[in-house]
Amino acid sequence: MPDIEDMTPGEVLAEASVAEFIKALGLSIAEAQRALDENSVDQIGEFIKPREGLDGKSLLDLGLSPAFYHYQHADISCSMQLSLKVEKDLSVGVNLSGNFSDTTTNSSDASSSQSSSESGSSTVTRERSAQMEIQSASTGAVTIGGQNFPITGSDPLERIRALQRAVTADAQAGVPRMLYQPSDRTFTITTDADAAKVQVTDRTVAFLGGGFDRAIIQVDQNQATEYRFNASTTVSTTAQGNLEAYANHVAAQVTATGIAATALPPGTPLKRYHFKTGEHHLETFTAEGSERNRNFPRSLMETALFIKQQNLTVEIEGYADAQRYRGQDSAANAQSNRDLGDARAREVQRLLIANGVPAAQLQVKPSQGSAGAIAAGGPADQVAWRKAEVRIPGSTAWYIACDAPSGTTIEGVTPDKLTPPLSPGNGFVFLYRPQPLSLSGKKCTIDGTDFPFRGAAAGGNAAGSPNAYALNLREDINGKAPPVDFQASAEGNVVTVFGKTAPFRLTLYTSESRSIQVSGTEGITVTREFSRSSQSSLTQQNTGNRTVAVGASVDVRFSRQFEMNVTGNSAISARLVSIPAPPQFLETIKSYLAKED
Repeated sequence: MPDIEDMTPGEVLAEASVAEFIKALGLSIAEAQRALDENSVDQIGEFIKPREGLDGKSLLDLGLSPAFYHYQHADISCSMQLSLKVEKDLSVGVNLSGNFSDTTTNSSDASSSQSSSESGSSTVTRERSAQMEIQSASTGAVTIGGQNFPITGSDPLERIRALQRAVTADAQAGVPRMLYQPSDRTFTITTDADAAKVQVTDRTVAFLGGGFDRAIIQVDQNQATEYRFNASTTVSTTAQGNLEAYANHVAAQVTATGIAATALPPGTPLKRYHFKTGEHHLETFTAEGSERNRNFPRSLMETALFIKQQNLTVEIEGYADAQRYRGQDSAANAQSNRDLGDARAREVQRLLIANGVPAAQLQVKPSQGSAGAIAAGGPADQVAWRKAEVRIPGSTAWYIACDAPSGTTIEGVTPDKLTPPLSPGNGFVFLYRPQPLSLSGKKCTIDGTDFPFRGAAAGGNAAGSPNAYALNLREDINGKAPPVDFQASAEGNVVTVFGKTAPFRLTLYTSESRSIQVSGTEGITVTREFSRSSQSSLTQQNTGNRTVAVGASVDVRFSRQFEMNVTGNSAISARLVSIPAPPQFLETIKSYLAKED
C-alpha cells in the first residue's frame, strides 16, 4: 500500500475493501436460511411421536407437519464516509551572531544618478526620450534646450526632415537623434489613368515608367539551359560542379553579351537601400567613396512590380551601424538603434505600397538595431550597416539580376516562367519593359478635387518622366486656389498627401542629464517631456582594528501527522414466508414409519 499522504480519497476508499463488506452481508443471509431449514427438520421428531391424549396417534397422523420458512427477498444497504487529514510541519531556525571592530579610521563617498528627476548636472546618464506632434502645414518654430528651430520648407516632408537635421546637428539643443512618423490620415484618391502607369492608394499617387529593360532569371537546377533575351541574343549554359558554380556561370555568360548580370545567392536580399547617419528617409548620397541609392525611385518601382507580378510575400528589415551619437559615454544605445532600424524598414515599406504592392505582402521584421554591426566588428561608422533589406523568406533559388544597356530590349524570353506562382526550374521570372508616360487628359481626384496630370520638365527631370509628373502634381496640390485642406510631398515618382492639421509624430532622444525643455508655437504639441535624472550619495566611515567573529546555528524540524476517520452504517431488510413441508418429504417420513411398524 502506498504512503497514505500520497493517496487520493478514492484510493483510500478502494483500500477499505467495501466489496468484502458487502460479500459478508450476503453470506450472512445465506447462513440464516440454512439455520431456518435445519430448525424445521429438527421438529420432525415432535410431529411423529405418539401422544397419549391422541389415542397414541402423532401430530403427523392428524395431518399436521412442521413449517418451513424461506427468505422471499433480502435488501442490503450500506454507506461509508471517509475523511482524511494529512498535516506537515517544517520549521527551520537559523541563528547568526558575529561582531566586528576596527580601530583604523577611513571614509569613502559614492554617488550615483538615474533617470527620475532633473538636476542640471552634466553627468551622462541613460538615454531619455520625449515626444511631440507637428501639424503637416505648420511653419512655426520649435524650442529645444533653449535653441530655437524654425520649420521651413516647401512641403511637409521637406520641413520635417530639415528640422530633423537642424536639431540633431546642434550640440546646444542636446538632442542628437530624432525620429519621425507621418500622420495616418487617409483620403479618397482615384485616377482615370491606366493602372500600369499610375498607381494610387489612400495616401499616395505613384507614376510608373522610364528606365531600361531589366529581367530576373531564377536558377535552381544545375543543368544546361538556353536563355533567350530577344530575337538576336540567346545565352547557352552548361552544367557545372554545383548550383553555385552554375549560377555564377550563367551570370558570366549573360554579362559577355553586354547585358549586366549579378548572381544573388539564396538568402541574399532582393534589394538593399542605405541611409545617412541617424536618418531614415531614402535619398541618393555618397558614402565611403561610392554613390548610394542611385536612382532608387526606379529600383523601388521595379521591385514593387516583381513582387506584384509573382504575388510574393517579402520581408523587410532595417539596421543601424555601431556609431555612438553625441553625448554617449558607452556603446550605442540599443533601444534607439532598434527604433531607427524599424523606421528605416517602414520607409521602404511605405514606398513599396505607394508603388502598388498590397500591404499584406510586406512583412516588417523587428530590427536588431546595431547588434549585427557590433558582432561583425570593424569601424563604428559603416554605411553597409545603415540599411534596409528586402528579402524573399525561405527561398532556396539563385537569382540573376539582368540590366540591359540603353537600346537593348529584353522581350520574347525563354524559358518563360513569368506567370505566377513561382515554380521550380530555371527561367525568366520577371521582365520590366520601359514605357513612356503620356498622360495627357488624365487626372487624379483627391477628396473630390481634380488635379490634371502635367508632364512638363521639372526639378531637372526630363519632360514626361515619372519624377517630373510627381513634382508637377505636388506643386498643383500645394498651390491650389482656393486652397484645399491637404498638402503634398514628392519623392522621386511618388506623391504623398498629408492633411494640413494631421500631425507628424516625432520622438527625440538624448543621453544628457541636464534639463532639456521642449516647446513650440501654434500647431506644435509636446506630448511627453524628457524624463528627469536624480542623484543620490552614500558616505561610509569605519574605525578600529578589524576583528571579525561569526557564529551560526541551524535548527531544522520536520513532522507529519495523519488522521483518517471512516464512519458508516448498514441495514438488512428481509421477508420470511412460511411454506408447508414438501410433499415428497412427508411421504418419505410416512414410508419410514410404516417400515418401523
